[in-house]
Formats: sequence, structure tokens, C-alpha cells
Amino acid sequence: MNDKIEMLTNMKMVYMRNIGSYGSKENFEMMKRFKKWIKQHHLNDELKEYGIYGVPQDDPGKIPSEKCRYDLMLMTNRDFTKDQMVQTGHFEGGKYAVFTVTHTTEKENLFWRQLPQMIQNNRLNMRQAPIMERYREEEGEDKMCEFLLPIF
Repeated sequence: MNDKIEMLTNMKMVYMRNIGSYGSKENFEMMKRFKKWIKQHHLNDELKEYGIYGVPQDDPGKIPSEKCRYDLMLMTNRDFTKDQMVQTGHFEGGKYAVFTVTHTTEKENLFWRQLPQMIQNNRLNMRQAPIMERYREEEGEDKMCEFLLPIF
């Protein structure tokens, strides 16, 4: 797990939302629909530059899992306000600590278990914003996932 600091800028974005348990089959299906929508709308440049962000909006320790909101987001300055498949919004950028993890359930679960210790060991000053996942299209067998921790 390597880490770096990254500044994300304020940008327009499009997103799809699912309400239900994180890691659900519905979230996996939403990712397939979102990737298909991106391809249909010729947003490959944005996909390559920014990747797809997975944004869990709720703490499953405080909100029932069936009510947890999970968004898939793509940064784009193009206007899709009239598109019924996606919602549009504005992403507030900021400073993030980025940790890269092999994209397997086992490695991602390990990341979440080790997260409190990593925050302490790296002396990260967390700000109030969701921890995001970033997925980039890559060649090869080892797919990677980046976790972006909002920091000051």
C-alpha cells in the first residue's frame, strides 16, 4: 500500500446513485451501467484522466445498510442536465491522502480494517468528507483501487 498526497480541483461531475448495502450486487451492476453510459457518451478522455470515483455517502455503523447511499462519479465539464440516466452536480475538491490497493475484496477489507492505524501512523488530519475509491482503467491482471482520504 503506497500513499501520496493529491489535490483535487472543484469540478462539475455526473453520477449514478444506488441505495442499499455497500459491496452489493446492485452496486456492481451500477458500475457496469455507468461504464456503458460513459462509453456511449464518448467520455473516454475524462475516464482516462480522472477515473471513476466510488463515494459511500453514509456510515453503515450509523445508518441501516439498506439505506446507505453509494455514488459512482465521473468528472466532466460537459452538460448532462437533461440526461435521465445520470444526475449532475459539483464536486468540491481538496487535499487527499491516496492509498493504492489491489482491487480484491480481501485487500480492500484489509485496508478498511487497518485504516484507523494508518491514519494514526501517518498523522493524517482528517476533514469531514467521504473517503472515496477511485478506479482507473488499466491493462493487465492486477487491477488497482485507490482510496482517497480527505485531509487538511
